[in-house]
Amino acid sequence: MTRDNQRLNTDLQQARTETQQLRGRVTELEDDLAAARTSLRRMIREGSLPDSAR
Repeated sequence: MTRDNQRLNTDLQQARTETQQLRGRVTELEDDLAAARTSLRRMIREGSLPDSAR
């Protein structure tokens, strides 16, 4: 039972570490998305979309 408990605790710590890393990545991607939206809005307002995007 002690061995099982240790394995579960190790698995739990690994899952927590992975969750923390993934949350950081989600934050980065959300920032990138917000920047892309801002850039696209600016391009639309300025009428400077490339011809292929119109």
